[in-house]
Amino acid sequence: MESLSARERAGDSESRKAMKNAVRMSVLMAVAAGLVAGCTGDDGVTARPTTSVTGAPSVSVEPPVERTVTPEAGAPSAGEPEAGAPSAGTPSVSAPSAPAETVVAPPVDDISGPGRCIDPGSTGVRNALARLGDGWAASQASADAPGSCGELLWVRAVGGNSAGAPIHIMFFHDGKYLGTATSEAYAFTYVAGANGNAVTVEYKWLVGDEPFAAPQGGPVSITYTWTGSGVAMSGPLPSEVTQPHR
Repeated sequence: MESLSARERAGDSESRKAMKNAVRMSVLMAVAAGLVAGCTGDDGVTARPTTSVTGAPSVSVEPPVERTVTPEAGAPSAGEPEAGAPSAGTPSVSAPSAPAETVVAPPVDDISGPGRCIDPGSTGVRNALARLGDGWAASQASADAPGSCGELLWVRAVGGNSAGAPIHIMFFHDGKYLGTATSEAYAFTYVAGANGNAVTVEYKWLVGDEPFAAPQGGPVSITYTWTGSGVAMSGPLPSEVTQPHR
């Protein structure tokens, strides 16, 4: 019985040693697990040990760091338009340039006179008479007054002092000399009337031996009308005017 007790005591001693060794191993494993959990991994994230040994270790991720980017000198900040550039949503409006002012010189009028649209003694009329040659003088002219000047004004020019002297009817428009009613001058020619843009001229001729002061042929009336660009003749002159017998 005494020998059995010694064996039992020996077995108890071995059992206690085994339990102590198991406890030590558990502690060492726990310490090793803590050391491993406290190390830094390859991705730079630090794993922090949790209070539970058996659970998976929790990972704490550092919050992202907000960085402030400083723009380079002279570069516009984000969201800020460049200097001189129109803001977003605002159309760029260019002020229209003022058109160049055109100065139109008034027409030169050197044919009018006091109370008359055309004055026989004016510079313009005298210059027109000079173009006919020497000895021509104005005997009559349009009676239009300023404010009601006709489109076609006239002057009757006589080339001499005799009763059978040649006569020209000169036309004017807008202060300018246009020319004569016919290329040749004919005696016994008179202006019968005018209505603003038309002038009616009467032509007479000698029939027999009547005096020059009393021609018996005719008259034939020819109307000269301003067309907007020139003067139109209503018809040709009869041969008695263009080819007198004496």
